[in-house]
Amino acid sequence: MIASITKAVPKTAVSAIIPMFSQLCNKSSTPINLDPTDFDWAVHPGGTAILQGAQQALELTDDHIRASLDIYSTYGNSSSPTVLIVLDQLRRMGQGRENVVATSFGPGISIEMFLMKRCRNVEALPPLSTSIGGRRNKFWLGLQSWVTRVGKKSELEQGVKRYSVVR
Repeated sequence: MIASITKAVPKTAVSAIIPMFSQLCNKSSTPINLDPTDFDWAVHPGGTAILQGAQQALELTDDHIRASLDIYSTYGNSSSPTVLIVLDQLRRMGQGRENVVATSFGPGISIEMFLMKRCRNVEALPPLSTSIGGRRNKFWLGLQSWVTRVGKKSELEQGVKRYSVVR
């Protein structure tokens, strides 16, 4: 992947956050307060200007974007799918707010955003299956092997807190 990033990217990305958030809240199937400070935010760690710009535009504190700040300080400016790592970090940081917004920016200044509600007291997930329709699945076998190598197998077996997508 070769990306050419200009100095206009942070300003353009940040200017898209409020309209996208308003649009999502208005189309949500459940009533959601339009106040951004009622949410935990998983913001794409695309740089200091993006994180600070989102914070200022939405009037958020460091606590609202704590996982994004943590991942940015650990890994630096990362590609748009890194928001999934931010969500995982947010999950590991404890109870947090009831609702979560995840937003990411991609090539051509595309924006992806979704609203989630934390699932509390969710039963454990079943163990990962290594077969589909009775046939061995190389993807799941590889994933389980990787999870075991990074020492997270017990967490997956015990079940992880999950998010449900609201919109």
